[in-house]
Amino acid sequence: MQEYNSEKRKAYSQNFVKNPSLIRYIIDFIPLPPNSLVLDLGAGEGIITKELVARGYRVQAIELDPDLYTRLQDSLGDKATIINQDIRKITYPSESFAIISNPPFAIFSELIKGLYSANNSPESALIFGQKEAIERIIGKTEQSIISIILNSLYRCEIVYNFEAEDFSPKPNIDIQLLRLEKLDTPIWEVKHNYIKFISYAFSQQKSNLGKNLESIFTYEQWKRLAKTHQFHIQARPQELSINQWKGLYRYFYETVDEKKKKLI
Repeated sequence: MQEYNSEKRKAYSQNFVKNPSLIRYIIDFIPLPPNSLVLDLGAGEGIITKELVARGYRVQAIELDPDLYTRLQDSLGDKATIINQDIRKITYPSESFAIISNPPFAIFSELIKGLYSANNSPESALIFGQKEAIERIIGKTEQSIISIILNSLYRCEIVYNFEAEDFSPKPNIDIQLLRLEKLDTPIWEVKHNYIKFISYAFSQQKSNLGKNLESIFTYEQWKRLAKTHQFHIQARPQELSINQWKGLYRYFYETVDEKKKKLI
């Protein structure tokens, strides 16, 4: 295959996996029933798309670079649906689907946010990303809006550590593979309100979480919530666990009056 122009790679911040056997190995990290619909986001030269097609899956390959898009069309024909679009702006399918993505690493967090904010989110996903970004996303360092929401909805796990030599061009950062598997949780039924609640709680930027939410919970309610869910009454938003956040939202959803709910 003709080598893709290295200057183009730099322009689109793309690092392509070189070894098809590695792709075959990592695809097995998520269970994909026969005839599954799989989205390859940032398909690049098509190394992931081609393996998915070979396994008989229905594949949508999304690629922004017009040259790569044309090459994908030429090499795959009607074996996959090839879409020339920014992966941050796509509309996800209405049916059940999975995602495998080796995106430009600079848009990793933006891609994750779009994934859980969509009207229909994937059942599972494998996403390549920078080690530090993945550790932030899964709350391995300090909790954030994205890490709380993502871990409330998905089981998140680092399943593979890549070598720089696995990519062309070689990245000067450590790359890992993040696996997401949908949790069976009632949060999915109220996902959009849950996202708004978490975002509101962080955005107030007062001295502690109780102050951030003082327009929603009375002081007596907050004391009772802190005792029930075992967090410090002056805890910061970053200090609560996923289960504690779920408990706060449940109380908000079931107890707070409609006028206060409209504040978020």
